[in-house]
Amino acid sequence: MVIAGLAAAGYTTYAGNRVYQSLESGRRQLVAAQASMKAAAHSADPRLLAAAAAQLQHAERDFDDANRRSRDDPALRLVGGVPAAGRQIDASAHLAAIGADMSRAGEGAAAVAIQVAALKQKYAGRPLGADDLEAALEEAQTIARNYSASTRAIGEQLHAAHAERERVTTTDLIGPLRDAYDQVDRALVEADTAFLRYQDVRQVLADFLGVRLPA
Repeated sequence: MVIAGLAAAGYTTYAGNRVYQSLESGRRQLVAAQASMKAAAHSADPRLLAAAAAQLQHAERDFDDANRRSRDDPALRLVGGVPAAGRQIDASAHLAAIGADMSRAGEGAAAVAIQVAALKQKYAGRPLGADDLEAALEEAQTIARNYSASTRAIGEQLHAAHAERERVTTTDLIGPLRDAYDQVDRALVEADTAFLRYQDVRQVLADFLGVRLPA
């Protein structure tokens, strides 16, 4: 019985560590993708955008794995029956769901950014007259229409992330989880702000082309 108890405790610790490792890996991939996207906003390098897309896909897989383990692992479900421990496990599952939602939102943004980067490369390196700017704007608007489904999906994923966040109260969480949710709150504010600007095709184009477009 003692050996069985030690084995069960050891497995529970192992399962908890696997959840943490998946969450941490997802966080690192998400941070790396954000850095790649910011760098690409200045250079319009399609390689950076492709790297960001791959990092976001990796992050989504990691967060989905953490979510699945938090909810389905038998040892964690058993420990979750203890209220104090259960709140930590539930918070970890919600944290993973938020990370996956934000990763999917980022994937949608990266898909559109790749198209806009191609537009910048088309017009880069030469003076742009009024006709060029108007043509570029028309192409950007075409991109926006073609990817309107992506824009809607981004909004839906951000809405889902906010819904998950509202289900968690952080006052009774352990320090590392509280810190993680503080980071999530800041990331959601940044994502909401970016999404509002992202919907402004004219501003996105101006940022990528590095020019002020006529009103």
